Amino acid sequence: MPNNLSENKTQDYLNQKANKKKTGNRALWVFLVFIFIAITVVVKITLTGSLKPEFFKGMPGSDDVYAVAKEFIRPTLRSSGVTFADSKYKFGKQADSVYVIQSSVESTNDNGEKINTEFKIILKYNGGQVDKQKNWTLIDLSEH
Repeated sequence: MPNNLSENKTQDYLNQKANKKKTGNRALWVFLVFIFIAITVVVKITLTGSLKPEFFKGMPGSDDVYAVAKEFIRPTLRSSGVTFADSKYKFGKQADSVYVIQSSVESTNDNGEKINTEFKIILKYNGGQVDKQKNWTLIDLSEH
């Protein structure tokens, strides 16, 4: 009988040890996953300055719309020496996701003369990253 009791105690000890090992392994995996998430968050903040993904940035502000407007206008100008009147632009909203920018751009023609052109551009934001021209549609561009 003492031998049977000793075997039961040994078996109980081995079972408890196996359970503790399983629990320890689970805790280790949970800890490693937590560390991975923490490192990912720190890297994201370091690289972008924000945890917010770009596609959740929200609706564009006036500076965002003006920056995209300049991307649409640059190819229409025949001069490489182009200066936009960054501090003097006017911003408006026609409808949800439809924006209007009025401003001017100074360019140099082939004779070296400076030409000041006032423009009005209407753009529609289609969603996605605000600073990507492909996420916008040009509705109208006019000079006045």
